[in-house]
Amino acid sequence: MVITLILVFLTVIYVCMILFFLAGMMIRRRGASAQRQRISIIIAARNEENNIGNILMDLARQTYDKEWYEVIIANDHSSDKTLDIIEQHMTRHSNVKLLNMHTLPSGFSPKKWALQKAIEMASGDIILATDADCRVGSRWIETMASYFTPTVGFVIGFSQFGVRGMPQKLIEGFQAFDFITLMGVTAGSTNLGLPLAASGQNLGYRKSAFQAVGGYQKVAHRVSGDDVLLLQLIRKYTKLQIVFAADPAAYAVSEPQPTVKSLINQRKRWASNGIVQMKLNIVFFLYLLLVLLYNAALLAGIAAALTGKHLDIVLCCLAVRVISEFAIARKSTLYFNRTDLLKYFPLWFILQIPYIVGIGLAGTCGKFEWKEREHSAQVKPQARVKSGSKSRV
Repeated sequence: MVITLILVFLTVIYVCMILFFLAGMMIRRRGASAQRQRISIIIAARNEENNIGNILMDLARQTYDKEWYEVIIANDHSSDKTLDIIEQHMTRHSNVKLLNMHTLPSGFSPKKWALQKAIEMASGDIILATDADCRVGSRWIETMASYFTPTVGFVIGFSQFGVRGMPQKLIEGFQAFDFITLMGVTAGSTNLGLPLAASGQNLGYRKSAFQAVGGYQKVAHRVSGDDVLLLQLIRKYTKLQIVFAADPAAYAVSEPQPTVKSLINQRKRWASNGIVQMKLNIVFFLYLLLVLLYNAALLAGIAAALTGKHLDIVLCCLAVRVISEFAIARKSTLYFNRTDLLKYFPLWFILQIPYIVGIGLAGTCGKFEWKEREHSAQVKPQARVKSGSKSRV
């Protein structure tokens, strides 16, 4: 009976959260600034020979005046042809710059150190960040920059796995649908003044805001979170506004994980930062905790219902969840013009409950692999040798 009462209570709270996100997605902001600003695009790349050339070509085709932006690639110990490809682009485009990472200081995760040094090297007032395996449209810089009015310090960009009409395997479509709902929640909460998350695949921030919070120093030991942890640092320690870029010209496209194993590794990495939110954003931490407890309560309630206990109440809670989550899924796919992904909702709903519980626990307590390196959510990375990097322009 206790489990059932808890389940009912958490269902009510969960529905209230869904309504909050839906209300936020009634808002769609467009960029309002026409001021030309100096832009630095930063990308950390490790063994990206199959992708780095594409994003560099996209950045070379921008509508933004090339005299007003630079591209800084932090090469993070690549052992393939990534460096060769970057150097080829440097011979053709004078605004492409290379930063070779040779060492890693104690207390810094590899990607954060690469980004930290790239930002220190940047000459732009605005930093735009994306990943080496992403693609952006020709108006990406122009559109992202338009959101930086004087009071804005951080812009959350939208990213998707694949584009509408592109053939996708089941695992790719599942990821695309799952991520579009996360982006919908992100847009809704941000539009109502409660930014929760961001993706390093597409974001922007003022260099002065990055410096004001001490860069990545406070979260340097965390393996990931160069996006969401920085977002929360700027939210907590500055008075600058955080907005969501809802203009399609600001969207990015990323590569989905190719296998179930790599997908689980990615989501464990994302989940590993949940505990840090207790210090950075208690509201976000309580939201994550609520989602974890609600799914655990559903699993317990379903198990109890199989023995004949309160089957009607459990089924009612499940029905409410189906309706509320379909509402947020439909609104998210409409918001980003990806209603083609709604066909994955039944599979996603069935897998989501055990998936959230398993990933939440594994990400908080377990280990995961990323860029051919093994990491733990509980153990800080160890230094290799003294810090250092070498840049080339």
